[in-house]
Amino acid sequence: MCLGVHHIDLMHMGIPGAIGAWAVHGPDGWIVIESGPATCWEVLRSGLESLGATPDTIAALLVTHIHLDHAGGAWRFAQLGIPVHVHTKGAAHLIDPSRLERSSRRIFGDRFDTLWGALQPCEHALVHAHEDHDIVRAGGLSFQAINTPGHADHHHAWHLLEGDGEDLFCGDAAAMVVPGTNWITIPMPPPEFRLERWLESLERIEHGPWTRLRLTHGGTQVAITEHIAQLRTSMQMQVDWIADSVSQPPKERIEAYRTWLWEQAEAHGVPESLFEQHVSPGLVSMNLAGVDRWATP
Repeated sequence: MCLGVHHIDLMHMGIPGAIGAWAVHGPDGWIVIESGPATCWEVLRSGLESLGATPDTIAALLVTHIHLDHAGGAWRFAQLGIPVHVHTKGAAHLIDPSRLERSSRRIFGDRFDTLWGALQPCEHALVHAHEDHDIVRAGGLSFQAINTPGHADHHHAWHLLEGDGEDLFCGDAAAMVVPGTNWITIPMPPPEFRLERWLESLERIEHGPWTRLRLTHGGTQVAITEHIAQLRTSMQMQVDWIADSVSQPPKERIEAYRTWLWEQAEAHGVPESLFEQHVSPGLVSMNLAGVDRWATP
């Protein structure tokens, strides 16, 4: 079966490559992977329409996890009557996003609405919760849920079983790549970052039957072994740096961590303009908090 797998750049905050969605054209309709945030809905809708994917031809939305850059706009699909498939630990937060919104507003403050937009509930009957190895059949296609915690407990990668069977839509489980480079950035958010679980997920990703990783942040990666090796090394280095810096004053620590990250990026040939776009103050603070939370007994 010859399938069309299409990447849609959502141009979040006007930044190319910041967040992407994927659309797969099956024999009986389209499957969309990741909704992006609600702020990107019009860009996503326009991108889908340019492919010929209209609401009546979209059979399902699959999200890798419920973080707002991946599933904040899921309710838009539900409003159109499109089923939404998600990890069982995340389903309740799509049906009632009030707790998710409260916690996110505490983190992002006044920037919440600009970054993510409105959150609304998804109709209960349209939200389908899945465990590891579950198979979603829609649009004449089959996707298998691959449990991949570490970044979040409620994280699935989705393995497309049709075609050549070599596509894995992996959300944040394989981290993020700055566009046009091979430099990996790693989101390690509290309260669910777990180094040991993430390393186990990387083992599963590296040795699976797929040959293409479809990232939400960073497009397609085909050099899987090299990508995973760099990710393992960088994550361990960052965890060690953050653990060793815990006694520094908070402001100085943030600045020092960002400077250290810039040194790594520069060594990979990343232009400073791209670094500024893709290594935000929010990412820096999130990683410090995530590793601190994980390291605290």
